[in-house]
Amino acid sequence: MSDQVYEEAYHREKQARLVAEEHLERLSREIYTKNKELAEAYESLRKNQITLVQNEKMASVGFLAAGIAHEINNPLGFSLSNLHVLLEYSAELNTLLTNLKSQSDLSSACSTLLNDPQLTFILEDIPALTAESIEGLDSVKQIVSDLRGFARSDGDDKTLHNINDSIHSTLNVLRNELKHACEVHTDLASLPKVPCSIGKINQVLTNFIINALQAMGGPGGLYITSRAMVDCIEIEIGDDGPGVADDIQQDIFSPFFTTKPVGQGTGLGLSICHAIVVDDLGGSLRLLSSGRGQGANFLITLPINPQ
Repeated sequence: MSDQVYEEAYHREKQARLVAEEHLERLSREIYTKNKELAEAYESLRKNQITLVQNEKMASVGFLAAGIAHEINNPLGFSLSNLHVLLEYSAELNTLLTNLKSQSDLSSACSTLLNDPQLTFILEDIPALTAESIEGLDSVKQIVSDLRGFARSDGDDKTLHNINDSIHSTLNVLRNELKHACEVHTDLASLPKVPCSIGKINQVLTNFIINALQAMGGPGGLYITSRAMVDCIEIEIGDDGPGVADDIQQDIFSPFFTTKPVGQGTGLGLSICHAIVVDDLGGSLRLLSSGRGQGANFLITLPINPQ
């Protein structure tokens, strides 16, 4: 009798174990499927974020296009004008030399030519025209280089970079917008290089500067400070605008939040900056209660050796 009881108990235990194993296998398959779906959703979200970042960047480029075109056209214009003058000088010099060759008394002709005020003026003006043209073309080259650095799509690739270089290049790209709207004050300390995506950090700086210009809406001051701390660097950007109202400070980094009229802003600028600084670069981004500017002051912190 006891053997039969034991056998029945064994079969019940075996059946319960089989049911549990089937249940566990079903749960394992469901977990695997959910993990796979989650990984696919994360990858889709990552790609969408990259697209949003690039689209916001291109929107900024569109905002800057007119000013950049002016900054490029101006030095190109006077450089081309100088080259045309140099071409005319070349023709005049050729005429003078041809006339010299036709003279029978070369000694007297050379003396007359050397005292010719037209030749004197040409020889004095050529170095000035050449130097001015080189300076103008170097300016165009720098603007194009800075613009390429801003518009670059380097994804999650990070390189060691001096953030001061990004500050200088961003201010150069925005030069035409800034010189008519505000006075720029920079206080940049010597910084160690930090690992970052150069294109992304340029976009962060551009977004904050454009926001400051739009917030001021007129003459004011833009203040940019950089400093090195023990294990991080800090970039502070402030303006003389109206600042951020207390009741919306908790929302300013939320996606699609904007105080601009409908159709004049995507509401993605600050949220993208927050995602880049905090999620991509392992830093921090916050609104300061006070700073060098009278309006909004933001503090960006980037680690020197992120874990």
